[in-house]
Amino acid sequence: MKIFAPFAVAAPLAFAALLPLAACGGPGKPAASAATSAAPSRAAPALSCPQVAMLQQAQTLTLFLPGRADVAARVSTAQITGLSGACVLQKGKGAVLVTVNTAFLADNGPANNGAPVSLPWFAAITDGNTVIAKNNYTATLTFQGNDSTASAAARPVKIELPDTAHTADIQILIGFQETPAQLAYAAAHPQAAP
Repeated sequence: MKIFAPFAVAAPLAFAALLPLAACGGPGKPAASAATSAAPSRAAPALSCPQVAMLQQAQTLTLFLPGRADVAARVSTAQITGLSGACVLQKGKGAVLVTVNTAFLADNGPANNGAPVSLPWFAAITDGNTVIAKNNYTATLTFQGNDSTASAAARPVKIELPDTAHTADIQILIGFQETPAQLAYAAAHPQAAP
């Protein structure tokens, strides 16, 4: 589990064409506090939680043997199958801690022969069309025996953000880290699935 500080680096990137599929929280929708008060006169402090979403264009990844893109050279097709986010107040820090859980499914393609498959993926913190921070990860899926598919959950990613009203406007975007050729293949084969 790694906590990364999202405001350390700013890099512009246009995400206007990228559409989120799933969300947790959302702009202008504060989540309930993890701490509740027994006294009815004291209201729990409102949290400003970011939206956690999957990029539609980066939810599926197809891997091929180097230099080939034919059916016999397909190593695996993988999907992000689960995504959730939880937001809790970091008392005394003026921050919220967002925990992102991600799950994957991959198939054992004709060119793979049951070898483990390493899937590159990322978590990016964005504010509008600007990437505030991005970390890359790898999920390794192992096929058991003659199984045609394998699944795994990644270690939770923990992200600390300031507890301000603006935090509700921030998105945490999850997707596979793909080359332009892999993105083009996914766009041309939208029904591809493990």
